[in-house]
Amino acid sequence: MERCIDFKGANCYYQVHGKGKTIMLVHGFIEEGSMWDGLVSTLKKSYTVIVPDLPGFGKSPLVVNELSMDWYSECIHEIVKAEKTKKLILLGHSMGGYVALNFAEKYGSVLTGFGLINSHCFADTPLKKENRLRGIEFIKEHGTSVFIKELYNSIFHESFKKKNRKLIDALIVKAQKYTPEALMRANAAMMNRQDKSEVLKNTKVPVLFVNGEEDESAPVVYTLKQASYPRNADFHLFGSCKHMSIFERKPETIKIISAFCARTLGP
Repeated sequence: MERCIDFKGANCYYQVHGKGKTIMLVHGFIEEGSMWDGLVSTLKKSYTVIVPDLPGFGKSPLVVNELSMDWYSECIHEIVKAEKTKKLILLGHSMGGYVALNFAEKYGSVLTGFGLINSHCFADTPLKKENRLRGIEFIKEHGTSVFIKELYNSIFHESFKKKNRKLIDALIVKAQKYTPEALMRANAAMMNRQDKSEVLKNTKVPVLFVNGEEDESAPVVYTLKQASYPRNADFHLFGSCKHMSIFERKPETIKIISAFCARTLGP
């Protein structure tokens, strides 16, 4: 079922599936809620699954001047309140993981667990910030088409790309509808985010980590380091996998997330 909230003038659309204890799935940069469809099909059999399109992506238009991870976390908290949800698991992919960390910092009392899927808790390095600035300037000058194609072709492992060209091309086509402003502002928001190591060190709830050994956006050294922070960490690392575990290692990722939710929430 599709629903919508208004948050500070921004319409945020989201889907609600199934019934039971609640799980929210937050997509990443140049993605939308539909990236989770395979996982939702499994989880909705046992749980209520909330899947937002963050403003600027999917069906949610961008109508704000500046974005931040804090703004995104406040937005999804409004969804939690609108759904009268008292407790939930929050899982975020890539940028969605940054949002999940901000949410855990501000609204940790409503979490029974959370997870970072191909994501990490650390702030951008100076080099990463330079790369994001170059990306923003490239979009200003050339638009989004080439930027999106290059990004999507860089985040999948070569072995997966050879066998799944149609899937990747379909994701690229879907992403072409996002505006330059949405991409530039989200990129800037990621660039300006703060280190959230202390969130992982201080949390009392279980934290799930899923990553690929060859993920350049969430390097394995980051994943290993951050997995040592929580008191209760559930850590998984895939070989021959980059940034898109939910596609590249779909059956295994669905199984891992389902098991984490079952342990954390119960049947």
